Amino acid sequence: TRDDPMIKMNYLSSPEDRKVAIAGIKLARKIVMETETFKKYEPEEFRPGSHITDDEELLIAASDYAQTIFHPVGTCKMGSDENAVVDSNLRVHGIQNLRVIDASIMPTITSGNTNAPTIMIAEKAADLILNNR
Repeated sequence: TRDDPMIKMNYLSSPEDRKVAIAGIKLARKIVMETETFKKYEPEEFRPGSHITDDEELLIAASDYAQTIFHPVGTCKMGSDENAVVDSNLRVHGIQNLRVIDASIMPTITSGNTNAPTIMIAEKAADLILNNR
């Protein structure tokens, strides 16, 4: 029998990550609670809750909600250097007749849903394949 792998994500394990998480909560609060655009809607904070103000408490709240967003990108770098997985025609280096045609070739995640850019990658790949490139 085999044991399932144990994966520890280490969310907020570095001091810099913790500082950014706390600053992010504070910035989101400021934008939503203090800008005229949002004030007219009389927003109320649901999580972590406006009663949480101490940095340590904010960090605990951030830790409670830190999770994977399930839209990983950038795991199959495009390029010609030794760390690249695919070339500019999406062909896997060193393997014939294999391409990577998904979000893993994106260098960074988009600010919106990954669906539309992934469709664009697929459309481009279809053109490459149809043109024998």
